[in-house]
Amino acid sequence: MRTSCSSIALGIVCAPIACCYLVFASCFCPGHLRQQEPEEKKRFERRQRMAPRPLPVRPAQRTLTIPVPEKSMCLEPRRGRTLDQSQSRLIGLPLELRQMIYRCVLGDSTMHMILKEERLGHLKCKAPSAVECRLGFNGRTLSRECCWGTFDFANIWTPMNGVKESTDGNIIPFLSTCRQIYSESINFLYSTNTFSFSDLDCLRYFSCTTLPNRFNMIQNLDIEWCMSWPIYDNIAQQLLLNNPALYPPYDETTWEETWRIVANMTNLKFIRVSLLYVDGFRDAACEAKMLAPLRKVTIPAKFEVHVSWSGEEVTDAPFQLIRPILPEPVSDDESL
Repeated sequence: MRTSCSSIALGIVCAPIACCYLVFASCFCPGHLRQQEPEEKKRFERRQRMAPRPLPVRPAQRTLTIPVPEKSMCLEPRRGRTLDQSQSRLIGLPLELRQMIYRCVLGDSTMHMILKEERLGHLKCKAPSAVECRLGFNGRTLSRECCWGTFDFANIWTPMNGVKESTDGNIIPFLSTCRQIYSESINFLYSTNTFSFSDLDCLRYFSCTTLPNRFNMIQNLDIEWCMSWPIYDNIAQQLLLNNPALYPPYDETTWEETWRIVANMTNLKFIRVSLLYVDGFRDAACEAKMLAPLRKVTIPAKFEVHVSWSGEEVTDAPFQLIRPILPEPVSDDESL
């Protein structure tokens, strides 16, 4: 009897608090307090249907890769053949000069990685650097339409007006010229470019559709992401009516998996992360949970994390957390 009375008393005390919270949250995030919007589910389902297929466990030998010598112990038959290219003026140059040409054609740029139907693509940045590439917000996520082109509601690249727009930075034809050029130049594509990701799924798909030795050549990453409420806010998620609270890739699982992948990239030298969160985190504990996966990334010599909200300084992390600079308050004397 006492237990029943205690439960009733607890319900009477907690009910007004829960009601007040729901009313307060509905004023700021009304879209999350009703049943999950159909568009969010449709977006998730379309992205799942169009996801690129990962490489097989033992990927076949690339036809453009020069085979190992015949004296190798490998017994598998080799595909393709390598022709003599000595008549080529490019191949006739010393290797050092050829490498300079390869780097000029393929490297030292920013590659925006994008989702396409059932595969990935990349667009060569039109700005001098990733920092100077204008970053906007299209109402759903971060956007660089000046470089990217047209995207549908699921953030999948689509041709504009039915015309096949050029992607892949016009570098695929060069790599496909011959096997010697491919084998001598492919490393520059991965090791000298900055790979820019504005979609967490892009980075995850890129890691499982690229040969591991090529993926681990990447030295520079630029990641932009728009975080969705109520990520890492367990109290808010329990009070919401929709299930799940967040669809991938906006959920905690996708976020943590992304940083597990980054933490295992052995040749990283620089990472720049830009995070947008409209309202910021409710308290420091929620932000600490969000930043916890980033603490496992210890290889890069320079690791910057730019956030759009204010908060306390973080000094014990392998990254530099950069918050927006708030204007100094104007005193009464200065206002006069």
